[in-house]
Amino acid sequence: MKKNNAVAYESATKSLLNKLDEMNLPREQRLRAKNLTLLFRDSFKSDAVKHATFYQDIQYDYKYFPYDSYGFCRASSCSFVALMNNPDWQLRYIGEIWEYGPHYFIMHMPTKNVFDLTFDQYAYDGHSVPYFMGRPTKIGADEKGAVVRFLHAAGLDFSLATKNIDRD
Repeated sequence: MKKNNAVAYESATKSLLNKLDEMNLPREQRLRAKNLTLLFRDSFKSDAVKHATFYQDIQYDYKYFPYDSYGFCRASSCSFVALMNNPDWQLRYIGEIWEYGPHYFIMHMPTKNVFDLTFDQYAYDGHSVPYFMGRPTKIGADEKGAVVRFLHAAGLDFSLATKNIDRD
């Protein structure tokens, strides 16, 4: 990633962490959410994680992605919800009705705050995400596969995530 993009990427990561601080979450939940955010955002930079997440699944040629968070919305949002294992965090989905869709993100239900781990993939191109179009969704078989591939490639414990997904 180019130097200017790397600076923007780090700034976006810091803004996500600040957002979690501003949400007045219980301490343990806030720390877990911040930890996952940092782990996921660091993982987005890895070619091995990109390959496992994209090539096997949809055969995207990730080497041409101009920005590290491109395409990670499904794997990271589903993984976050599964690992938080708390009904306060709801997986949301914007379908192809949006010209840049589909897009997955998370909503913290008690505060109605959107938490989008990959918001910057659209900001990079000057687009705002129409979160109002998002609808609650479940983690299905395809999403579960993306979670397992992403977390495994990132070196994170995917067994806990799949256990939480299977509980639904």
